[in-house]
Amino acid sequence: MQTHKLKVNDGYTLHHVTCPHDCPDSCSMLVTRNEATGKAVRIQGDPTHPITKGYLCNKVNHYLDLVYNENRVLYPHKRIGPKGPGAQFERISWDEALNCITNNFKNVISEFGSQAIQPYSYSGTMGMVGYWTMDSRFWNKMQANGLVRSICTYAATEATTQTYGLAHPNMSIHEAAAEAGIMILWGANLVSTGVHAIPFIREAKERGMKLIVVDPRVTRTTMMADWHIQPKPGTDAALALGMMKVIVDARLHDIEFLKEQTNGWKELLETKLPDYPLSKVERITGIPAEEIKKFALEYASTKKTFIRANYGLNRHQNAGQMCRSVLILPCITGAWRESCGGACFGNLEEMWSRWDLDKLHRTDLGSCDRAINMVQLGQALVDNLGISEQVLDPPIKSLFVYNSDPANCAPNSNKVREGLMREDLFIAVHETFWTDTCNYADIVIPADTQLERTDLFATYGNWYYSMNKPVIEPLGESIRNSELFRLLANKMGYVEKGDNAFTQTDEEIIRDIMFDEGEHNPLMEGITYEDIQENGFVRANTNSERRNFLKNGWPTPSGKIDIWCDALLEQGVDPLPTYIPEIEGQEDPKRKKYPLQVLSSAAHYFIGDSFQSVPRLQAMMSRPTVELNSEEAQKRDIQDGDLCRLFNDRGETYAYALIVDGLLPGVCSTQKQYKGSNTPGGVNVNALNSEILTDFGNSPTFYSCLVEVEKANQGMIAKLLLEEWGGKDGYITKWRADPRNENISATDEEILSFAEKQHPGLFENV
Repeated sequence: MQTHKLKVNDGYTLHHVTCPHDCPDSCSMLVTRNEATGKAVRIQGDPTHPITKGYLCNKVNHYLDLVYNENRVLYPHKRIGPKGPGAQFERISWDEALNCITNNFKNVISEFGSQAIQPYSYSGTMGMVGYWTMDSRFWNKMQANGLVRSICTYAATEATTQTYGLAHPNMSIHEAAAEAGIMILWGANLVSTGVHAIPFIREAKERGMKLIVVDPRVTRTTMMADWHIQPKPGTDAALALGMMKVIVDARLHDIEFLKEQTNGWKELLETKLPDYPLSKVERITGIPAEEIKKFALEYASTKKTFIRANYGLNRHQNAGQMCRSVLILPCITGAWRESCGGACFGNLEEMWSRWDLDKLHRTDLGSCDRAINMVQLGQALVDNLGISEQVLDPPIKSLFVYNSDPANCAPNSNKVREGLMREDLFIAVHETFWTDTCNYADIVIPADTQLERTDLFATYGNWYYSMNKPVIEPLGESIRNSELFRLLANKMGYVEKGDNAFTQTDEEIIRDIMFDEGEHNPLMEGITYEDIQENGFVRANTNSERRNFLKNGWPTPSGKIDIWCDALLEQGVDPLPTYIPEIEGQEDPKRKKYPLQVLSSAAHYFIGDSFQSVPRLQAMMSRPTVELNSEEAQKRDIQDGDLCRLFNDRGETYAYALIVDGLLPGVCSTQKQYKGSNTPGGVNVNALNSEILTDFGNSPTFYSCLVEVEKANQGMIAKLLLEEWGGKDGYITKWRADPRNENISATDEEILSFAEKQHPGLFENV
């Protein structure tokens, strides 16, 4: 087992590892292994990494608790009995599991065709090999039903590429902080979702940089801002366009930059900006006109302005235009002329998409002419509809889930769970932990962790590539994603003599595809496999002359920054940035019935579903909360800590009230992807979301969701308790099994009487 072994000291070795989770930092870590036991015994930040600088976030500090966790899936299992919460499983061999899965594949293909087989995956690991290499080849060879993997970034990504192409010409946030005069965090709570930028920002503030945070919520990050600006959710496009008008009216725009570097600037200035006077923008955003004007003039006072937006903007129904509007702001001032200037959501598009993707995915092996959007899984499984409501003929008969927990992460989750309950749907899940989705599986097979695999990482928040080598042997019988699909390919008869599509090792894939001397990816110019292997990370070659976009032109159809975008016009979308009120947003008439817009943002202690199996982090998070301002709470007679019901026409979920001073009226906030099994009522906030997609980019609309909130009454609490206990009989069984209950001779009637005293009215409706 090869690793980045740094030193040996009294029977211990130190190894370079990269954090695999969906975070812009991709931290470099050091793991200490006990050579006698083969176990990892310590994890820490790598002090030599320019971004990590020797510390880890509160989540990854507990990574060994994730690796050595009693909730891990360590062996293949098959379900015995009914699907759904409480499902029972028995251990089987790997051979039996693989035979069961591949026999199902073969039978489905024979009866319905390969399109009836649906893969479902996302960012359980962000490693390039584990995320999208061997699995892509396998599904292409099978010609399985396609999957649009748009559940997170697509609206922002399309807004970026339709405007700038695959181009992020300037610095990362960490580097920009050293030079910027103004930094704007737009919808970015980096204390919780990108913590390694914070020390750089603090140092910059000490030297005089001004930090402005634009966010409707009050967050850990807004608390450190010099200025917190709070637009109503979903109105950021109007704010950005209003700022542009103020800047142009004050003649502070860089007309020469617009003429030289942009396409459509004249149409923007002459036909679009006149529609956004301050009075109108104030009405839309809720921000006083004088504050908008001050913000705009402050922004235009220097070109050394860096805007770091985050993917919360991407989760509104009008997200595409909202993202475009924010991204175009530095074109108005010419901030791109400065190395620290500009605007971005990170550098995902360039760091991830400049590889030879056809070679990576082996698109020559095959393809499928239909697909579903992963956002609309419930629609696909229940309504039998694919993209653009295309009828799925044949319907999906086999679902293979990996790197994801769709029972919790997909919108309209009640519908998703209804689909997963179908008796005619075979489900296999490759998972590290016993997630809620496992409850619906026919076969569950064990996945590894980062300490057990080889992979390459391209960050999306800085300019570092990093390598991971295994530190420990796989626990139990767990295997990495790439090896799983090699095994499946062999069972399906896809391995062909003379073709290494399914025989390449992970290291060979990395060498062959990623390190091509920069032929496809200028960021890799001059970088070799040995460079990154030496200490586990290497900085991308951002100085490649091919990336001088101001001089060479931009990678767009016009060769300039496309303020006017013909591709969007062809989609029936306004080719200029614009504001359109979002469906289920601040201006939707549905607010009369459901007056609160719920923002389901990232939890401070979890990354999506990840880390919810770590007991210490679960204890820190304690329970799901719903943030309300005091005005909204008083209207509903809600006090801090009250159990509340959030509901609309699609479903309901429960959370405990947290009164937050400064949160906007008409808004509430809760955590995304909190496990349903850890939530009162069994489902999280995604039960309230629709499957409507964004204006362009085919992204989910998690933040375009109107609800009402009410204090849970005794009847609701009784219902939840009975569901949790499994009715009267379940309560009696749990009571007798609890060692704290000493009166073991109590009758059933006495036990139920005790429960009734604790919770008056508990059994009234039973």
